[in-house]
Amino acid sequence: MRHPHLLFNPAPLTLAIALAISTPGLVHAQAATTDKPVAISIAAQPLDAALNELAAATGVPVAFSPALVAGKKAPAVKGNLTPREAVNQLLSGSGLVATQEGGSMVIKAARSPGEQGAMLPTVTVKAAAETETATGPVRGYVAKRSTTGTKTDTSIIETPQSISVLGRQEMEDRGALSVMEALRYVPGVVGERAGVDTRGQEDWLNLRGFSGFGTSLYQDGLRMNTDANNYTNQRSESYGLERVEVLRGPASVLYGKGDAGGIVNRVSKRPRTDAPREVEVQFGNRNRRQLAADIGGAADEQGTVLYRVVGLGVAADTQDEYANGDAVSNSRMYLAPSLMWAPSQNTSLTILSEFFRDRNDGFAFRYSPPGASSRKASSVLVGEPSFTGYDQDQAAIGYQFEHRLNDSWTVRQNTRLSNIDVTYRRITARSLASDGRTLARRVRVFEENSKQLAIDTHIEGRLNTADVEHKLLFGLDAERLKTSNLAFSGEVGALDILNPVYDQATTVSPTVDIGDSRQHFHQWGFYAQDQMRLNRNWLVTLGGRMDWTSVESLDHMADTAIEQKDNKFTGRLGINYITQSGWTPYFSYATSFLPTLGLDANGNTFKPTQGKQYEVGVKYSPDSGRSLFTAALFDLRKNNVLTIDPDDPDFQVQKGAIRSRGLELEAKTPIARGLDLLANYTYNDVKITKSNDVDLGKTPTATPTQTASAWLNYRFQAGDWRGLGIGLGVRHVGSTYSDEANQSRTPSFTLFDAAISYDTGPWRLALNVSNLMDKEHVVNCIESVGGSKICKYGQERTVVLSAKYRF
Repeated sequence: MRHPHLLFNPAPLTLAIALAISTPGLVHAQAATTDKPVAISIAAQPLDAALNELAAATGVPVAFSPALVAGKKAPAVKGNLTPREAVNQLLSGSGLVATQEGGSMVIKAARSPGEQGAMLPTVTVKAAAETETATGPVRGYVAKRSTTGTKTDTSIIETPQSISVLGRQEMEDRGALSVMEALRYVPGVVGERAGVDTRGQEDWLNLRGFSGFGTSLYQDGLRMNTDANNYTNQRSESYGLERVEVLRGPASVLYGKGDAGGIVNRVSKRPRTDAPREVEVQFGNRNRRQLAADIGGAADEQGTVLYRVVGLGVAADTQDEYANGDAVSNSRMYLAPSLMWAPSQNTSLTILSEFFRDRNDGFAFRYSPPGASSRKASSVLVGEPSFTGYDQDQAAIGYQFEHRLNDSWTVRQNTRLSNIDVTYRRITARSLASDGRTLARRVRVFEENSKQLAIDTHIEGRLNTADVEHKLLFGLDAERLKTSNLAFSGEVGALDILNPVYDQATTVSPTVDIGDSRQHFHQWGFYAQDQMRLNRNWLVTLGGRMDWTSVESLDHMADTAIEQKDNKFTGRLGINYITQSGWTPYFSYATSFLPTLGLDANGNTFKPTQGKQYEVGVKYSPDSGRSLFTAALFDLRKNNVLTIDPDDPDFQVQKGAIRSRGLELEAKTPIARGLDLLANYTYNDVKITKSNDVDLGKTPTATPTQTASAWLNYRFQAGDWRGLGIGLGVRHVGSTYSDEANQSRTPSFTLFDAAISYDTGPWRLALNVSNLMDKEHVVNCIESVGGSKICKYGQERTVVLSAKYRF
């Protein structure tokens, strides 16, 4: 039986980006492997990649600072070798040595002859490695590697763009119940713009001031099945994720169409030899009940076949309640089985699948009459408890294939097929009578389906030319998305907003009478990238991509068909200067494009919007990568934005432009033994620089200028309190405008979160509270011309008690 580890030194975060200089510390690894010789076959490559490959092959943790090994190359190593023999060969001629510390091999600079006596003796390591890979678990809070920014296994400090990675431990410590909740402590991101939304709108967020709606959702490096024009948005379950990674700024050079702000990539849990075996139950306020399990391991004695099954069932009420006492409920069933086959060190095939069944009472539309305050008490739910609802069934299956052709070249293919069915029944406000209390309502029913096939194939190679080391990437990806949308009208009686009476009869048209449309989207893209290491310090990343997109929109009710084709080249240039002290200043320039659907007054299709960004920053990673501090300044612009046609107000022209510039600070570091801190601050000045409407020179609605957050976590390391953990967080979102003319503001808010946990043997008990003070806050308020407003409220106090058993 495998018991959990009571202690491990996570790599959490810190508040002051340019201040903290942390004391170098040991990387405490977990223990268990033999000193028997292991079959080693490692190609000549950059030293950091070779050390990670060695750890994966031998089962021995290898800890090192990315700055220490930057620019160094490892020779090819083959044969039956002990971990010590293999690492010595990899380090030959590098000026580095390996020592034994806390169950790991730790890479350090070689000392002068007079200092050799201070070195630790060579010890045969007997440990089971938990070495980080770009898609595997994050040890603590600080990730060292990622594929999201380059599509290659690259150190985060060598990625020439801002990227934040949230690992499993951070999400569990903070008690994040969704991806949106996980993003609360990420710079440059303003999430939960739809408030408490049971429809699973995970892309209702802003990235550097630009909407991520319909464009920012990715999972395992592939675009998720989503479209801004439909309700069929592919959902993700936070319990089924290993990581959440946020790449800020244009990402089209690798991923094709997308808005200028960036992407959010979810990394699924996948089979591992040391996969956890756990069962968890949760209970919370608002009748929350959840049962989850995560079980995996080897399916054969040789360990060539690994499996993992993640499952969850949850039922709860939301914070919204009708005047008659009926709660708005929400439930989910989730299952994600996966299988990995690795017949050799050179070849692996991983099959990933997931299945959702979501049932809830739909989005709670609230109506506030003209002149009313933004407080929740001044609004009323306009739906019908017995009618409104949102049902989504979702299935996805795909594979990730990797084969190393030789010491220099590796080919990979990533594929996913998904299907989503949605039935959405809603009631919204239509108009308020002259008596100021009788509200006419509108009934709509939507039946939608979305099918997507996404595939990405690339080959990665390493070669040297003169004094330059190249990591080359050539890829071809494609996406096919087909959607169908049926819309029905209905009738329901008026609602007295001062004395609402529900359970009124609701009828729905037996035939499609509002909308009957189909849409077929296709994208093909070819991309190339070269990560060039000029010497020990300089790293240049150069990439380019050509995309071809087509959209065919069929409206069967209007009997129209519109086909729109676009092609666009995008690129990125990044320059990093890597110092031995852990500092890495960088510069990057990147572009993006996003097709714009529709026709102008002359019947011409619109061009894609274009984004371009200049970013300069610095990343600091001392202490063998246990800490990470980043600072970034950016200037991001988007052109070809739609604005009103001055010659025909019923149409639009592409004369608009938006500029976003700002500063982002992020820190993750251990302050002291057991005491970890993460923090971030964002200043984001967003302006509409070109427009034919009243928003010229204004800030877009629901876009705060300043946001900040910090999370402090302490774990008792010894004594009677050992195993006890306490966490406290604070997050601030600045005020926003609720109208295009910037005449009305939605107030800022500051919220507190707290957690307490206790680890003992195979058990982990935790109590998480978000919005500790139960502060009512509006995350988004839109004011109409008539003076009425629609406000979306943030999460009220949420209390969750969980008990996890690991075996």
